Amino acid sequence: MKSYTIILIIIIVIIVIALPILITGCSQKYKIKKYPAAKTSFEYTIINNLNLSGQDTQLLKNQDRGFRGEIYYTLGTNLAYPAHQQNYLDRVNEQIELYKDDNINIMQCYIYLFKYRDKDLDETAINQLKSYFEYLKEKNLRILLRFAYEYTEDINTDAKDKQILRHLDQIGQFINENKQLFNDVVYAVQLGLIGLWGEGHGEHFNHNKRKLANKLCEIIPEEIYIMVRTPEILSQVPEKYEHRFSVHDDFLVGINHEWGMMNWNDPQYKDLLNKNQYAISDGEMPWGRDKTVSFIDSLNLVKQVIRYGLTTLSITHNYKEDEGITYHLEKWKNEFLTKEILEENNLPYLPTMLNNNQISIYKFLQYHLGYNLGVSNLLQYGTKTSFMINNFGMAAPFEFKLQVIADGQEVEVEQTLLNRFGQQIVTINNNVKEIKIRLIHQRSGATIKLANNLPYINGYNIINL
Repeated sequence: MKSYTIILIIIIVIIVIALPILITGCSQKYKIKKYPAAKTSFEYTIINNLNLSGQDTQLLKNQDRGFRGEIYYTLGTNLAYPAHQQNYLDRVNEQIELYKDDNINIMQCYIYLFKYRDKDLDETAINQLKSYFEYLKEKNLRILLRFAYEYTEDINTDAKDKQILRHLDQIGQFINENKQLFNDVVYAVQLGLIGLWGEGHGEHFNHNKRKLANKLCEIIPEEIYIMVRTPEILSQVPEKYEHRFSVHDDFLVGINHEWGMMNWNDPQYKDLLNKNQYAISDGEMPWGRDKTVSFIDSLNLVKQVIRYGLTTLSITHNYKEDEGITYHLEKWKNEFLTKEILEENNLPYLPTMLNNNQISIYKFLQYHLGYNLGVSNLLQYGTKTSFMINNFGMAAPFEFKLQVIADGQEVEVEQTLLNRFGQQIVTINNNVKEIKIRLIHQRSGATIKLANNLPYINGYNIINL
């Protein structure tokens, strides 16, 4: 009887251990760290006694958020995109002119290295990189940087890991020698390097993604966030660098699609969305001429973009690609989100930006991608003064530090990551007559204009009591 009892115990133990693995095994192919879920509403009631603003184009000058364009440079040549004959500087100026009415100040920048796929970068390439960054700074552009090798399926322009690692060492040296220039121009980085357009698929060689991600983190300043194209690549990021990473979804269509980031029914999809709230993320719709998904529902797209917590979104895709054809972003200038729709779907928004209780899809994205910060709830009670900072946007103001000066004296304040629906109450232990609020970028020195009708002088938003 003892032997039967032992066998029965063994069988039970095996079932207890194996059953969860059998049930969840298919869904555990990703290794995504769990983060707190994003909020779906404000915790505190907002009292608008500091003149929250409407659709003020001055807010679109705020750094590191909003719509972005797309530029390319093939090092070792004067070409922008490798397959075209356009000059690389002409591409920059073309994008600036094309989107001059859209108030963009960010470009996704592809640096193609395939001319050096089997050799080190030479002095010409390094000098080209420096002069290009200087030109972008002169144009007041910030870039989402991606290095890549492959640009077509027709020929192999891939590089082997050994050479890619050598290039990264050289780029790291370039960064060290031009640190302030790099900080002034680069707002975030994408892993790139692997596969077609640096998207991590279609590569000709078997790349060690973990090793490449590790090296990229070593050479890119630690304050800078990095994105990867797929959760599979995210799962291979070294643990010590995981906090710097998010994903960029380059096939945003508002529905569960095989070319997207992950199956929405996967239990880990929510983990991926939560993860993205804590690092800069980006995305783009397919090109308008792409017919894989002929129609993109605007509300579904908005909800997907918010779930990812996007800081920027491509305006190059699905907008002004071809003359005479009206693509989605153009159509969405005349499609609207009403106050009821915004509330029903728990979408973050600044109420004072609505006109007749509605806002176009285009304007909603333009003003609510990334952060949209406004102050409210100014109170004086006893010997204290307080106010509240609210984030009406869909992502946090990453890398910005809060500074408060009350009647000329700096106030010690907590540095809180204001995710969407984030709020922070600041209390001053005096009754004061003037409060100066500044959010300053830690690398570039840029400041944020708050979404209030307040004086904005030398980077300070000024409250006069």
